[in-house]
This record gives sequence, C-alpha cells and structure tokens, in this order.
Amino acid sequence: MTQGDLLRRLFRSHALRDDEQFRLAAEAIVSEERAKNHRLLADDLERLLVGNGSRLGQLPWCGVDLPKDGERGLPLVDLSEHDDGWDRLVVQSQVRDRLTGVVQEHRRADVLRASGLRPRQRLLFYGPPGCGKTVAARVVSGLLAYPLVTVRFDAIVSSFLGETAANLRKVFDFISRGQWVVLFDEFDAIGKDRDNPLEHGELKRLVNTLLQLMDSFQGESLLIAATNHEGLLDQAVWRRFDEVVEFSPPKQQDRALMLRLFLRGFDSSAVDTLSVARKTDRATGADLERIALAAARGAVLDGRHAVLPIDLQPALDEFRIRRRLIGQLMSDASADTASTEV
Repeated sequence: MTQGDLLRRLFRSHALRDDEQFRLAAEAIVSEERAKNHRLLADDLERLLVGNGSRLGQLPWCGVDLPKDGERGLPLVDLSEHDDGWDRLVVQSQVRDRLTGVVQEHRRADVLRASGLRPRQRLLFYGPPGCGKTVAARVVSGLLAYPLVTVRFDAIVSSFLGETAANLRKVFDFISRGQWVVLFDEFDAIGKDRDNPLEHGELKRLVNTLLQLMDSFQGESLLIAATNHEGLLDQAVWRRFDEVVEFSPPKQQDRALMLRLFLRGFDSSAVDTLSVARKTDRATGADLERIALAAARGAVLDGRHAVLPIDLQPALDEFRIRRRLIGQLMSDASADTASTEV
C-alpha cells in the first residue's frame, strides 16, 4: 500500500471515528517508516499510538486508582496530559540543550538499556518564581507523550505522626507502576535541611524517607523536582539528582520573544515588543504572560483582534506598581530580620 493510500485510510477512519481502523492504519505507517530506517520517527509515532501518552480513544490513565491520603481521603497526585512543544518554552539555550538531551535519552531508552545504561531520571529545577520551571515540565511531558503526574504536597503533608511519610511512599509506589513525567513542585516542602535547628524531628524523618525512596526507585518515569528556595534543600537531596538545571529570569531579547509568544493568535504587529521588553526589567515569564493577556483582553473588549500599544500601557503600569510593592515588602522583611538579629 502506498503512503498516499495509508494517509487516506488514516484520515477516513478518523472522520468515521473508527478507532480500530485508525489504529491499523497508524501501525502500518509506523512499519513503513521503520522500513525506511526512520527509527526515531517510528519510535515517536509508536509511542503516541500505544504508549502511556496515547491520545487515541480513552486516555490510558482514565480509571486509574490514584493514591489517597489515609486521613482525609484526598488524592495525593493530579494527572493531566499536555501537547506543548519547544515553542511554548523560552529559556536560555543551555537550559533547552540540557532538556533536549534528557528527552532524547528517554525517546531512545531501549538503545541505552541494550548497553546496560539508563536515561537520566531525576532532574532538579531551581530558580526564582515564574521563570519557566513548571512550564518546562509540561513541555517535556508533551514531547515524550507521557502523562504529567503533579504531586500534591497539600494532601501529602498530614497532621498525624508518620502519615506524611506513608503518603510519600504511596506516591512512589504509584509512579513506579507507570511511565510518567512526575512533577514535585515546591520541592523544598519535603526536602528541607535536616541540620536546621528550627525544624522538628518529624520533618527530619520525612527527609530520610524521601532519600530512601529516591535511592530505591526503579520505575520508568522521569522525576522532576522544582523549587524557588534551593538554599533550603538538604545537602544530601542534591546528590540524588542526575541533572540540576538553573532557571534564570529572562533577558531582554527573551522577554521580547515571550511577549510575541503570549500574543500569538492576535495581530500584534503594531507592538514594539523590544521596547516593551526594555520597560520590563526583572520581569519573569509569569509577569510577561500577565501583561500580554491583560492587553489581549482589552483589545477583545474594545472589539479588536489587533493588540495596540495603548492596550499594554495599563498592564505595564500595574507591573511597575507590583514590582515596587514587592521591593518594599522585601526591604521591610530584611529590616525586620536585621533588627531581630541585633
């Protein structure tokens, strides 16, 4: 069967919502690409078709029993799927290169295992809030076509002695049985320095449990921990990660690219994004997204598809006020700390 025939069969079965014929046509295309020695493409197509990230028919994790907190019955994780690509993530080139390497290792994990090797499985993302750590985890999830498991520390942390560690064990037991991208956001909540005299014994026991679970983890998932407070982490926690990636605030050129990204879908040709980037020094990706969305809302409410400089001005004013307020609060906090030490 020719490539054209396979594509017609694929599209026809999709139009008729015939999942079985769609699967057969897709499998034939995978075989065709593999016969052409297009192994990477064939592997990606096959993973999308039958792997944990399949988007055909029912999602593969629908009906999965999530681990729950024994005290309140709350789910300890959230599950989601993402189809974001690299265009969704604006970071420094060295950060993207390192993430690209991890993605390639997981895509070709079978090649590594044939030589007795494993892909890097434990990543630590650190840096200020709003600099792309969570977005990066979603992008990696989309590129690998692995569902994203987000660990809920609000449910894991329990008031009952020993229950928090038990909840953490439930999470690791769950993620060891599938192939996921697992995000431990605000990782400092459970990975704090055990030598800190202000921390109680329960937290120290929890960190010990965390280290043991990370050491013994044998699953196929990719674990990503993210923190805004890397200085709070226990020194032993750092050694458990295969890769440590710093996310820095975007530079001026990056801010201009982010504004274009957040305004896509609108006509923003009248906006000088480089000029706006110069006015948003120290802005994070989250700040820029907030500015762009506020401008887009203003344009829509004014009956326009085009975003104009006048739409951005209120959001820029609000950004400056927010930065001044944050600066004042940080200054007050530093003064309080200094007076306490005296």
